[in-house]
Amino acid sequence: MVITLYADRHFPDIADIAGQLARALASRDTALSVALLASPGPIAVAPDESGRVAIVDVGGSSDVGAFLRELAPRYAITVVALGGAPNERVLAALDASHRVLLVSDPSVASLRATQRTLKLCASLGYGSDKVAILLHGFADDTALAPAEAAAALKREIFGVLPGPAADSAWRETSYLRLAERLIAQP
Repeated sequence: MVITLYADRHFPDIADIAGQLARALASRDTALSVALLASPGPIAVAPDESGRVAIVDVGGSSDVGAFLRELAPRYAITVVALGGAPNERVLAALDASHRVLLVSDPSVASLRATQRTLKLCASLGYGSDKVAILLHGFADDTALAPAEAAAALKREIFGVLPGPAADSAWRETSYLRLAERLIAQP
């Protein structure tokens, strides 16, 4: 299964989110191997102690879709982190993905970018079975609540992850819940 986390703008936490999710997915099943990719280039996430989380550099691969299909037999799950404006590589990765998690933070700019990406995904024929919303950095003290983000996006929120400043136990639990939900839904 290929899971792509995508933010249609500069999103510095996207690689961290992908790394945390990859570790949570690998921890759910001792036989599960997870590949972690980020574009552009490699990211600073170390494999877990068991070595089940591998970091794979997309590198200069011009055909990201073929690259992801090539990884499928080697890893049960591949987590891809992408950020920035849609381009051919982004669209190829989205096409090759089983699940696309559009990552948004509580800022107006991020929510607008997510709205644009939802429209793009709809125009590409991706349904709600493939595309879901993942909120990051929403907390009690943010100006916008997840329910308000859902109303603005006119979509159900698939998951909410606390930001890097949140309690580590709460962050870990949030990623584990997200991992369980992703594994449960093919």
